[in-house]
Amino acid sequence: MAYEKLFEPIQVGSVTVRNRYAYAPTNTSYIWKGVMNEQEIAYYTARAMGGTGMVIVGAYLSTKIGQPYIQRPWMFVSDITHVPDLATVAENIQLGGATAVLQLLPFPGSGGRNLSDLQPIAPSPVPYLEPPGWRSGGGKRPNLLAQRLPNSKLGTVGNRAPDTIPREATWGEIQTIISENAFACKLAAWAGWDGIELHMCHTYFVDSFRNPLSNKRTDSYGGSEENRNRLLLEIAETSIRAAREENPNIVIGVRLGAECGPGGYTFEETKRLALQLQEMGIQYHHVTWGVLGPAPHTLPYQDGILLQYGRELKKILKIPVITSAIHDPKLAEQAVAEGQTDMVSTGHMLMADPEFCNKLKEGREDEIIWCNMCGQCHRGGLVPGIRCILNPETGREKYNPKYQLWKGFTGADFVHPALRRK
Repeated sequence: MAYEKLFEPIQVGSVTVRNRYAYAPTNTSYIWKGVMNEQEIAYYTARAMGGTGMVIVGAYLSTKIGQPYIQRPWMFVSDITHVPDLATVAENIQLGGATAVLQLLPFPGSGGRNLSDLQPIAPSPVPYLEPPGWRSGGGKRPNLLAQRLPNSKLGTVGNRAPDTIPREATWGEIQTIISENAFACKLAAWAGWDGIELHMCHTYFVDSFRNPLSNKRTDSYGGSEENRNRLLLEIAETSIRAAREENPNIVIGVRLGAECGPGGYTFEETKRLALQLQEMGIQYHHVTWGVLGPAPHTLPYQDGILLQYGRELKKILKIPVITSAIHDPKLAEQAVAEGQTDMVSTGHMLMADPEFCNKLKEGREDEIIWCNMCGQCHRGGLVPGIRCILNPETGREKYNPKYQLWKGFTGADFVHPALRRK
């Protein structure tokens, strides 16, 4: 086999992942206001059946308090009624042979118009203007919805503007976010997911607390590095406790921004925080970029750009490190073989070809639909969801009978240990 290291299994917490590839969590925009549908289920089923080792689904919004502030379609994980649909997604991924991990987002972004026209809330009332070209991927993926509907709510949702300066989150709102996110972790465990990934990156609400440019608070959640990290550590602690009360073996990971540009948090701060999270019980670290300032993480044309962080985290952490945005399998094989990272994650390669891992493992590279990084997958903005100009099936997986699993279920034998043990 040409890629021996990439297809070696790896132990992540109590779970054995069949290979070193993870699907990087990518909001599909197939779900509106928390309602699961067949397309979302089929999309992730396809990536699992295609040979991916770990399929990280999400981000899904984990709090009721955050729902009025959504800026784009999200699945909700906040009520017992969400469990059956969540269980279906997890079961399909597991039956496809992959490890099922649910990424939970405690609260939407800290700035910009939302679907309810509410004033956003954030660590502090600090306006945030995205760097030029960020939302359009450097000009390569224009928001068609904004172009066609310039005066509508949907056409401008998410835009940063003077009339969307956020207000400061109250202490009570912060505590509600922490407690509701912890309950969502219980729901994920009840639904039989193998793992949970805590979304703490990309200048969303939680990540904004880390950043001195967006956090000007004078209470226990602002000021010093210790205080700015407090919310992240409290969310991690309560999430671990809540999930493991239901399933002691569930894996808990984190996706953390490496650094956040001039004036933002630094990589040295991130390393210190990563060690604290490891000590607390986090079982893997998923590397990504911050967004304030230059944002090459959005479409990283320099392949493997995040390895500079992955290899340094590998030196200090005992838990597995997943490094995202590695698209060339030769580079991925080298990175794993040399110990620069334990796993690699990619969204774009698996959007273009859900069978990417199977084809790579079986020596069928000439059959792979290679992503050309054009950025068209998200160019529609909010609708119709992920599409790919190279693969017309992407976004239409629900019409392919092979992803409508109806074989392989074995009744009670398939009940997740978290549910069977009681």
